[in-house]
Amino acid sequence: MSRYVYYQPNEKDIKDEYGDCAIRALTKAMGMSWIEVFDELCRYARYYQCLPNQKPAIHSFMEDSGWHYTSIPKGKRITVEDFAKSHKGKYNLHVRVGYNTHFVAVVDGKYYDTWDSGKKLLYGYWSKEEDV
Repeated sequence: MSRYVYYQPNEKDIKDEYGDCAIRALTKAMGMSWIEVFDELCRYARYYQCLPNQKPAIHSFMEDSGWHYTSIPKGKRITVEDFAKSHKGKYNLHVRVGYNTHFVAVVDGKYYDTWDSGKKLLYGYWSKEEDV
């Protein structure tokens, strides 16, 4: 049984070509619309003078929203699929695709993305105490 669910909340990205995985994952994990998350991240991006999908904006937005980041050490990394199997609640996962950072939402044992990222290794994850 696959735990992967295709998820694309950006109605303008009909070919899944935009590099907005952080925004997509946050919409699912936080229960917000794509525009709401984008607008919030833009506020942080302006402050840090970075793009909305870059680390300073994402990390500050998540921390200010009550989420906590847990890093996974190199020898203990598991796949997105294995994490989803063993975790209930809402999570925003940080994985690597080549040299790029990628974000995937996990909600109640299923992972949501525009492609099946289940075999990718988890570098860390965001969680919120009330959701765990």
